[in-house]
Amino acid sequence: MEEWLKRWIVFKRVLRECDVVLQVVDARDAWGTLNWSLKKYLSKMIVVVTKSDLVGEKELGALPRTLHGYRWVAVSGKTGEGIPWLLEEIRKATARRPAKVGVVGYPNVGKSSLMNRLAGRRAAKVSPVPGQTKNVQWVTLGDILLYDTPGVVPQSERGVSLVLKSAVAAQSIPSPEPIALEIIGRSMEAAAAHYDVPLRKTDDAEKLLIKIAKRRGRLLKGGEPDLDTMARLVINDFQRGKLRL
Repeated sequence: MEEWLKRWIVFKRVLRECDVVLQVVDARDAWGTLNWSLKKYLSKMIVVVTKSDLVGEKELGALPRTLHGYRWVAVSGKTGEGIPWLLEEIRKATARRPAKVGVVGYPNVGKSSLMNRLAGRRAAKVSPVPGQTKNVQWVTLGDILLYDTPGVVPQSERGVSLVLKSAVAAQSIPSPEPIALEIIGRSMEAAAAHYDVPLRKTDDAEKLLIKIAKRRGRLLKGGEPDLDTMARLVINDFQRGKLRL
């Protein structure tokens, strides 16, 4: 049986059996990391916006409009902000005890980090490499039973969008340069500041990537910038939250 099908079977079983579904999305792209195939579970769903510490007040202020129609809570697995509010929402969502709560979402949106923060200990394996949770993991939390699931991507979705959602690891991308240029183009000022390179008015994303490669010493024989390697590093920095745009 193909790996994606195994994951999908596990995923669907958790959705059926749980009283509450936490759909975890990335604060940097809350709308884009929503899985639209889960809308039929809306009545028992809470959207958990993770990595809220990686975005500014403007992005957080837009969440009520972005997630209109969804119950949602913004949290940070790193700082713990929003976790008490989330626990309160879970207990309000179902009268069953222990409440069975499934944690679902795209790979690498922060599901395992969220579980660890909820449990107050390292309850699930955490890694910045997409796809680390291979099977369902569970942890008890008083009157709540949490189920972590493998990250599942809708079959219809492929390409650049999955990289920008951190659902595909940088090292597995055949042609990383166009994706890195798109990331840098989101805020060239922020990228220039992060990599400590000067930014001129005439610079575009490609010129800036070349500067970054030279600044970091990523060079080929002859002194030419190694844009493939540097592009992967830019994507990796973005996915890990080091490059904040």
